[in-house]
Amino acid sequence: HTGFDFLGKPATTPVFNSPLEFQAGDTFAKAFLAGALNTLKLTAAAIALSTALGLLVGLGSLAQNPLARALAKGYVEVMRNIPVLLHITFWYGLLLELPPASSDGASSLVLASNRGIFLLPTVDGLSVQGVVSISPEFSALLIGISLYTAAFIAEIVRASIGALARGQLEAASALGLSRTTTLRRVLGPQALRVGLPALASEYIGVFKNSTLAVAIGFQDFMAVSETMLTDTGQAVEIMAIVVLFYVCVSLIVSAAMHAFEERHRRWEAS
Repeated sequence: HTGFDFLGKPATTPVFNSPLEFQAGDTFAKAFLAGALNTLKLTAAAIALSTALGLLVGLGSLAQNPLARALAKGYVEVMRNIPVLLHITFWYGLLLELPPASSDGASSLVLASNRGIFLLPTVDGLSVQGVVSISPEFSALLIGISLYTAAFIAEIVRASIGALARGQLEAASALGLSRTTTLRRVLGPQALRVGLPALASEYIGVFKNSTLAVAIGFQDFMAVSETMLTDTGQAVEIMAIVVLFYVCVSLIVSAAMHAFEERHRRWEAS
C-alpha cells in the first residue's frame, strides 16, 4: 500500500546520539527528525572545524616562512587526494584501537577511549559519563570530513587572497600596517567576497558527504531512512522524503550564503 500513513506507526529501531531522544516504539516521523538532527549536527560541526583549519592552512601557504609554506602545500596535496571515505574509515579504525576507559583517567578533564571522547568524565565500571560525550562514529566522521574539506578551503583562501591586486598589500605596508592588520582590515574582507561562491559549494559538499556516515554505523538521516525502508517497505515514499530533505537543506545553505554575499557587498559599497 502506498501513502505516508506509516509515519505515524511505531518504529522498532532506536536512534542513538541524536539531540532528540528516540527509543524503539516512537513513531517513524520522529525517527526521521532524530536522523535529520544527527545530520545537521555533524554538518555544522564539520563546517566550523574545516573552516578554521582551512583558514589556518591557507594563510600558511602564503606565509613568508618557507617551512610553513611547504607544510601547508604538502597538507593540501596529501589530504585532497585521499578519498573522503578512506579518511573516515581510517580515523574510525584508529579510534577503535584506543585503550578502553578506566578509572585511572577519570580525574582528567578529557578522556579518549574506544568508547568515545568525554569531557569531565566519570567512570563507573563499564559505564562512562561526561558533560560532553562524542561517540567514535561521530568523531571519525567529524575528523575525516573536516580534514578533507579543509584542504579545499585552504586553496580557496589562498586563491582569493592571491586574486587581489598586489598594490593593496604594498599600500598597506607603506602605511606601516602590520601583516595581521592588513589581512584583517584590508585583504580579508575583499578576499571573502571573492571566495564566497566556492566556499558555499564546499559547505554543501560537507552536507552531502555526511551521507557516508552509513559506512561506519552512525545514524544520520540517510542511515535512518535505509533502516526505515527495510522495516516498512515504503521505498518510493521514503526516498521521496530523503530527496526532499537533501534538496531543501542544500538550497537553504546556498540561499544563506548568497544573502551573506549580498549583505557583504552592500556593506563594502557603503
